[in-house]
Amino acid sequence: MAPTLSRWGRSTYDTDADTAADAAALAPWATLRPPFSDAEILVVPSSTRVGAAVLDAAPSARLVITTTSGTDHLDLGVLGARGVRAARLADARRDAVCESALELLLWGVRATGPLDAAARAGRWDRGALPALGMRTLRGARVGVVGLGVIGREMARVLAALGARVCGADPAGVPEGVEALPLAEMMRTCAAITLHCSLTPGSRGLVGAGLLDAAAPGLVLVNTARGDVLDLPAAVAALDAGRLGALGVDVYPEEPWPSLDAVAARPRLRYTPHSSGYFVGLPAAVRAGLVGTVAAWALGRPLPHPVGAGRG
Repeated sequence: MAPTLSRWGRSTYDTDADTAADAAALAPWATLRPPFSDAEILVVPSSTRVGAAVLDAAPSARLVITTTSGTDHLDLGVLGARGVRAARLADARRDAVCESALELLLWGVRATGPLDAAARAGRWDRGALPALGMRTLRGARVGVVGLGVIGREMARVLAALGARVCGADPAGVPEGVEALPLAEMMRTCAAITLHCSLTPGSRGLVGAGLLDAAAPGLVLVNTARGDVLDLPAAVAALDAGRLGALGVDVYPEEPWPSLDAVAARPRLRYTPHSSGYFVGLPAAVRAGLVGTVAAWALGRPLPHPVGAGRG
């Protein structure tokens, strides 16, 4: 008998047509219930926090699937205690996030911000080039913090561009990536890109202490989770000249109330939590969702399980 499934919320950019297409694609694998109903499978976006209250309202739940890569909106302790498994759609946004992080890295390494600011002010600023610290990724040491699905792909792309890739992850780093503690990365890397999950251990991971020890001109990019980085401390480090550039797509509070600060800082770039979006995202999420539900219905391993019961 097919499992029951209910959507508990949807992303802001999902349309009614997307929802209908999802329902049609899932119909062979699950019996669909109305949104926010009790069901064996609950499908949630990042805006739906899943803990005791949701599980009390959906006592039949046995699997929660988040349509995102991040899982900090899922109370994995509560889910595990109630025997509810969890899965994520780690592949849907992988390439978009990698490309966005790479674009921010290149923007910082190539000192595009100051050059763009000069051009907008009507200055042909070629005379300033030697003082800008412009570099290339080829031959540069670049740190990747978090080597999950997205981080591993980022490491592969950076290596293909000729960077010397080092990484930090409690679970270990893949072959070809030099394992390096984060503190040493801060002192020795030309650029660092954050791709770690938000956990109690990673909250505030990059704070004032590490930023104070940053190598001169370090380019720092965060497309992971806002609370991994102490953003005010990072902006202060940029203002003090300890960072060469700062690219940020995620924030401790969204919308971030200090967006207007970007106008006065040519080496600071904000984007509005947009790194994972692309025109084909709803279809990519749909494919991942169908694959996960089908695996569950057929009793096969979940593609991207999370939490204590994964496997």
